[in-house]
This record gives sequence, C-alpha cells and structure tokens, in this order.
Amino acid sequence: MRTLHRKVIASLIMVGVLGATLSTATLPVQSQTDGKITGVAFEDRNGNGKRDAGEPTLRVARYKVTDGGRFWKCGPVFGNAPYTVGVAPGTYFVMPIAGPAEYPTAPVIKAQVKAGQTVVVDLPFGSNPLAAAEQCGAYAPRRAARVPMGIVETAIGGGFVTLVSAIEAAGLYDTLSGKGPFTVFAPSDLAFARFTDDELKAILANKSLLTSVLKNHVVAGALTANDVVNSDSVTTLEGKSLPVRVDAETGDVFIGEARITVSDISAANGVVHAIDTVLVP
Repeated sequence: MRTLHRKVIASLIMVGVLGATLSTATLPVQSQTDGKITGVAFEDRNGNGKRDAGEPTLRVARYKVTDGGRFWKCGPVFGNAPYTVGVAPGTYFVMPIAGPAEYPTAPVIKAQVKAGQTVVVDLPFGSNPLAAAEQCGAYAPRRAARVPMGIVETAIGGGFVTLVSAIEAAGLYDTLSGKGPFTVFAPSDLAFARFTDDELKAILANKSLLTSVLKNHVVAGALTANDVVNSDSVTTLEGKSLPVRVDAETGDVFIGEARITVSDISAANGVVHAIDTVLVP
C-alpha cells in the first residue's frame, strides 16, 4: 500500500516551475579535435529511459548539456532534427528539460566524449497531465513542488530522483516524514552522477553505508539560508561537523565541500537546500 501511495505521489508532484527563456553559457572555442553530442527527444512510453522500437520523437523539447562546472548550454530540439553541441573531449551530463505535461524519465545522462567523436544522447520524456514546464538553471534544471509537503514528497517534487531512491533503499522514508523539523542538504541528480555506475550501485546496495551517507546530509531543526550563513558549522545526524564557508568573491555558500545551489525549499516538516556534491562522511 505504501509503495502504491508513493508512486501516486511521484506521478502527481514531479513538476517544476513554468518555462523560462533558454540560457546559454559562453561556448569554448572549437577545434578540429573537439567532439559533438547530438540526439532527438522521444516519448518514453515504458518509462525505462531508453528509446525502444515504436517510441516516437517529440515535436518540440529542450536539452541541457553541462560539464558540471563552468560550461553549460540549453537549447531546443525539434522533431527528427537533432540538437548538436560541440564540446571539448571530456565527461558531460545531458539533461532533458521537460515541457508542459512532461517529465524526464532519465534526469541525468552521462556522456564521455573523445576527440573527434560524435556521441548520440536521445532525450526520454514521459507524460503527466499535471506536470508543468521546467526552467533551465545554470548547472541543473530547476524544479519545485507545488505545495509544501513532507521532506520526501518535497524531494520528489523538486526532482531529486536519485536522492529519493537512496532514501527508500536506506529505509529512511518514515524518519524523514516524521514531525522533525529537519534541514536536508539535498544532493542533486548531477551530484550523484559524478559517481561511476559501479560506485553508485555499491553505495545503494550497502544499507549501512547508505544510511551513514544520507544522515550526513540531515541536520536537526529548520535552518534557513540566513541561519546557515551565520553559522560556523552544522552538526549532522551522523554526528559529523560540517564547516560553513562563504566564498568572498562569488558569495557562494559551502557546506563542507558542497556548494548550495538552491536554498530555502520549504517543506511541512523542515527545509531543503540543494547542493552540488554528495557529502560522504
């Protein structure tokens, strides 16, 4: 019954803020040794994140390509005409940006590009009549739940797909749905994507390790961004003290090695701050 309830929640609140103007960072100067990332958007009818026979292309969609740092680009893709992004050799993260009544069935797709290589990354989307369009942020799509709910439901609505899967695997759903309040520093899907597939599978399969990692992202009490900035450190449920640092030049706020990318996402039993790095104790 609980599993069904959670699936219903996920299908109802996997939504984002209404679409905004596409943004593009300054592209690096291209050379003959650079590679390309290309692909089309398609309707992922079985929700497996892969294009199977008979799954049609979408007329209009959007893509996001980033290296997880300075470089990023967002843009449209139309029907069978693929998007193409020229990139220097390296590791990139491709993110489908959902339009109205859509949600990405694979929120982050890792692409390794070699010199002169063209890598095909098709963008999978599922249908949800209640979903709103997403906005392309600097390093990750911005998503938000429509109404304040518990920590886990807010994470679902905020697009923290891998984090929610980890919470389920660790058996912390009931804990984080309790009265609290809690402050959760929530790693984005891009943060988890920095692990290799084998590393991530190993962490998810080890319940003791996974629980330790997740508790290292939770602080007792509801700490707003202002509370965090005015603290020297925060102590997690894992018992670790994480230093708080504000970059003097950029104004970015760091918790340990993680940068806060979105702050003060309200939940009924606390507050969520999105971060760009998994805090391994």
